[in-house]
Amino acid sequence: MIKDDTRQTIKFCAWLIVFLVLAYVVAVLIFYKAGQPEANNNHATAQIALKKTPIKEVHDYYHLDRGVNSYAVKGIGKKHQTYYFVYLPGSKKGYLLAATEGVSETKIKRAYQAKKTANQITQINLGWYKNRAVWEVTAKSKTGSYRYQLYEFKNGSLIS
Repeated sequence: MIKDDTRQTIKFCAWLIVFLVLAYVVAVLIFYKAGQPEANNNHATAQIALKKTPIKEVHDYYHLDRGVNSYAVKGIGKKHQTYYFVYLPGSKKGYLLAATEGVSETKIKRAYQAKKTANQITQINLGWYKNRAVWEVTAKSKTGSYRYQLYEFKNGSLIS
């Protein structure tokens, strides 16, 4: 017969394992739910772009919130033209931008790197700022602080 102390230890370990499994499941659900709004907005923006613009295939998603929350997609049309579609969910307005009318993400990246800064680019996003389409470059310095620069979509000029 198992001693009372051993029985209590097994019971404690069983409850501890159940608690840890439940804590893990709750943590996974919290992280999943936290990412849902952006995933839903990306999906909604893509659906609007596919229905209301010449975009037939979506390739990239962007999100920028600089006073105006904006979601954007990069896509390809029937004749293999590249377009960007910026959607402002707050005002339910969308803007179609032909890639030929602006500067690409690659050119913005090169322009930032040409400055010879030690900052490492972490992300580039397309969005809406002061009634115009902009590229935002997010970079991390060697000290760990983040740097942000905005470039105008139309001509690639530095805004801030």
